[in-house]
Amino acid sequence: MQKYRLIIQRHGQLLGHFDSDVPWAREAVRTIVECLGAQGYDLELRVAEGERRLLESTPEGIRLLGSEPLFRPASLEAL
Repeated sequence: MQKYRLIIQRHGQLLGHFDSDVPWAREAVRTIVECLGAQGYDLELRVAEGERRLLESTPEGIRLLGSEPLFRPASLEAL
């Protein structure tokens, strides 16, 4: 399952981003691109290709403390 991040800007100002990793994430992002793109928003798509993990190793074992997806740029036309 892919994780997508859509970065949303208007008039050069960052408004925020939309992350989705649900099974229908591609369709969800496509719907948002169609709506916001038609209204003149600047959109940038990124797709997760891995993750960075922070681990703790103790005598009891290894524990995952946190993870962060690593995104790469992707083409909006690929949707």
